[in-house]
Amino acid sequence: MSSDAKRLQFVDMVKGISILFVVFYHILAPTPVRSFLGHVMEICLAAFFFFSGYFHRPGNRTFGQNLKARAKALLIPLFKYSLFFWAVGSVYLVATGGAPVSETLYCLRNFFGGCIWNRTIQNWFGWEYYSLGKRYFFLADFWFLIAMMFASILFLVIVDFVVKSKWKTLVAALALFTVTGILRGFAIDLPYNLQLVPFWTAFMLLGAFAGNSGLFESKRLTGAKEWILAFLSLAAGVAISLVRPESSNLFRGSFPENEVVNMLFCIAASLLGIWGLAVICKKTETAGVRVKELAWLGSHSLLIYIYHMFFVWIISVITGFSVFYPEDPDPGMIAKSVLLSVVSLTLCILRYVIGDALAAKLSKKRNGR
Repeated sequence: MSSDAKRLQFVDMVKGISILFVVFYHILAPTPVRSFLGHVMEICLAAFFFFSGYFHRPGNRTFGQNLKARAKALLIPLFKYSLFFWAVGSVYLVATGGAPVSETLYCLRNFFGGCIWNRTIQNWFGWEYYSLGKRYFFLADFWFLIAMMFASILFLVIVDFVVKSKWKTLVAALALFTVTGILRGFAIDLPYNLQLVPFWTAFMLLGAFAGNSGLFESKRLTGAKEWILAFLSLAAGVAISLVRPESSNLFRGSFPENEVVNMLFCIAASLLGIWGLAVICKKTETAGVRVKELAWLGSHSLLIYIYHMFFVWIISVITGFSVFYPEDPDPGMIAKSVLLSVVSLTLCILRYVIGDALAAKLSKKRNGR
């Protein structure tokens, strides 16, 4: 989002719901609920790419200004938080005898080499994907920031040429989906999952189209009719997502068989789900329902995404209990994972509540001088 773009509460609501799905999918032990979240989470991931393009307006900034803003918003958090979390983890592991210094440096090399989130580079050099076993697992899930950066570059190259025309935008998005289908049909894997950049970018283009055309501001459907259509659209998106194999992940690069078919299912589920969820959030906001807490989560979604991984790791280190990717969960894991989810999410929220309060206090102090 550009710095001068006005925040829209219904967009933050969509992001808030999406980040909650992501957090609980990551943390909950294997259960039917987690399986359900695994199926529909691609709708949530698609929503983040979609609304990343939603606020783009042609001519507001130059290509260089837009690229600088995206890099600042994505790459600075990537390196700042990755290195901070690596340092904290390294100090703990070395101090407790959990790992020698050489092993922590090995993890850092892998991070800068890129294999911390990219299996292609891992396979090329024979590097351990998670490094240090799974003790630095939270770094692996920062892939989202790099994916968004790659997609943003291609998006900014294309968007101003097509977004002023409805048909050009739709054709460009269709072309990008087609390129992805061809690459997946031939099982082409590139470093950093570059074969998926057209796929990610297509959702950003469609988001820019929606933002410029006022898709969610339409007055043609009013009252109960719009509510019904929105719920039906969201339900259809969820139903389609439940058809595809859970193991497929067209955003992170994990594919089962019939990849192109799964891609089509993902596109249909995501677009229907995003439209339905966004309209429901918009209607809820218009109806005057109190939603500021949910919108607050959405406005802080990026750092909640980052911090929830870290807090889960800290808690698992202290308690010796980890729910990430368990191969043989014990019977008590479900209750523990729910508790862990609530505690880690609470810590994320407290971190920002306290941070915002301190920032406001410092600002008031400066202004008072």
